[in-house]
Amino acid sequence: MFAVGQLVWHRDGRRSGKVLECQGDRVYIEQENGAELDFPAADLTTTSPLAATRPQSASTSSGTGKPGGGNNFLVPSRTLIAADITPEHVQVLSIVPVRTVQAVAALYERRNRPKRFDALGTAEKLNFIAEITAVPYRTMRECRDRPGELGLMMGKGLADSQKAG
Repeated sequence: MFAVGQLVWHRDGRRSGKVLECQGDRVYIEQENGAELDFPAADLTTTSPLAATRPQSASTSSGTGKPGGGNNFLVPSRTLIAADITPEHVQVLSIVPVRTVQAVAALYERRNRPKRFDALGTAEKLNFIAEITAVPYRTMRECRDRPGELGLMMGKGLADSQKAG
């Protein structure tokens, strides 16, 4: 079982926290944001599943975890795959500014003729947007409620990528 105060992760890698209490097969944890959750002990692990099992992408590696703040652990930035996509990913893609999507699509189609950006799946679109704008998916997700800020970050990254290219 787990010890009180021990840092644990849910096997899906989306939640983590410190153990508050263990009662039978249930483990109660507190996330960094103060939310308390409970899970069956079998659903928890002492090792970050994302860091242990998911490959890190060189193209999107930016160290988005925040040492000493943000999350309790460093989640590697990585390339999304179709199996990762949830309705949340689709929602995040929908808040990317239209002009940014148009500019990224034009760059994609120039680089990858005759392929069309519209024909890509959600994962490929998010990966290419992240690559071109230098804004990782995790940051896009965190800025869902601040579309203006997201637009500014993406616009700067897009401008910088066009200067370099």
